[in-house]
Amino acid sequence: MKLRILKRLFPVVLLAVLAAVPVFAKDHANITLGHSASINGTALPQGDYKVSWVSHSPQATVTFIQGGKTLATAEGKWVDRNTKFDSDQVLYSSDGDGAKKVVEIRFAGMSQALVFGDADSAS
Repeated sequence: MKLRILKRLFPVVLLAVLAAVPVFAKDHANITLGHSASINGTALPQGDYKVSWVSHSPQATVTFIQGGKTLATAEGKWVDRNTKFDSDQVLYSSDGDGAKKVVEIRFAGMSQALVFGDADSAS
């Protein structure tokens, strides 16, 4: 009798636990910087990165990790771009001397982008 009740309650309890814990929430992605660039005044060499974030809706604290080492942390903002991106994209701005800065990161399958600096200037 008790076993039958447990079998019936198990799926309900499991769903409640999964709903309470954001197990499937995406909070990181792998990107490739095609150019050496900077973010928040920190130089980032060209290459592959794990980018992770902690969202503060719509702000986010973003960490750039390469080879297991944190190279930079920057404050960004989630901005809706009204279109789902097919691939990861990194947008840069250039100084007068040609130095590049990361201004926006777009992630495949998402319609929001992480924008650094003035959110209205990146599009």
